[in-house]
Amino acid sequence: MIRDFTFESGRLVVRQTGAHIELNRDFFTSVAKAGSFIGEVAAISATRKIKQLGKSSASKRPRLAFVPMVARPWYAIWPVCQLAGVDLVTDPADADLLFYFEDSEHALADTRSALPGLPAPIINGQCLDIRKSHVGAIFKKVFGYNLEIDPLTWHGDAVEKSEMNGKHDGRIVTCPIQETKPGYVYQRLIKNSEGGEVYTDIRTPIVGSTIPTVFLKHRRQETRFTNDNDKVERTTADAMFSPEEQKLILQFAQEIGLEFGGMDILRDHQDGRIYIVDVNKTDMGPPTNLPRTDKLFAMKALAESFKVFAKEKMA
Repeated sequence: MIRDFTFESGRLVVRQTGAHIELNRDFFTSVAKAGSFIGEVAAISATRKIKQLGKSSASKRPRLAFVPMVARPWYAIWPVCQLAGVDLVTDPADADLLFYFEDSEHALADTRSALPGLPAPIINGQCLDIRKSHVGAIFKKVFGYNLEIDPLTWHGDAVEKSEMNGKHDGRIVTCPIQETKPGYVYQRLIKNSEGGEVYTDIRTPIVGSTIPTVFLKHRRQETRFTNDNDKVERTTADAMFSPEEQKLILQFAQEIGLEFGGMDILRDHQDGRIYIVDVNKTDMGPPTNLPRTDKLFAMKALAESFKVFAKEKMA
């Protein structure tokens, strides 16, 4: 696991994605919370396995392998498998189910060519492009209105952000601008705050054709484009989205090929609409500062949905 990271200019750098992690107090607090939660999940899983010893059901546990990368315990799918009674194996030939796991926005050519030849059903096997421009195009196709704007002709404020996930480098620009930056997209500025003080991202996990739980990530204006949450709450899809909105969210997931992962959704308090601004197929799971009991409740909800979905996928 140490090889997943390198050290550069006083910060950790994730080798696969290039994301930079500040080594500050919040980071070490998050690591401690994540480690504690992983240990708790592992203990629950071990206890369940012991209780199943000698039972005929023990031999029926589905086996899952990751390709081409192995998901580390801090990714959501790892605790979900532990709680769903899914055994993780290393050899795809031994698996009943595969999980396409590549922590990059755009699948490499060799990955694309290898996936169709693998021996078992593949979760997220069609989710090969989650670059923000592609997210914007699929969003327009499904919802019928635009997230992205042309910054050369748009008049007013917009958000400039990297195509890549995990950068958290969004900034407000006033359009029209003279020229665009390569590797960046330009999106309408979503008014996801009712009073201008607290900005809320609606983190929406997807498992198959379900939305098992929802997380509200609250931030201040100065941190609205970062990954620093002042407060996180657990809620439900029914509390946050209308039935029609939920239908469109799941249709979007199907179009982009997302069977397990997370979306960041913003609601604009001016026009009342929702906007899917980000998709993550290698979701890190509930934010670390979600209360422990809520985190475990949420992961169990994800696991129950995944258990059903895995059976459907293998059928």
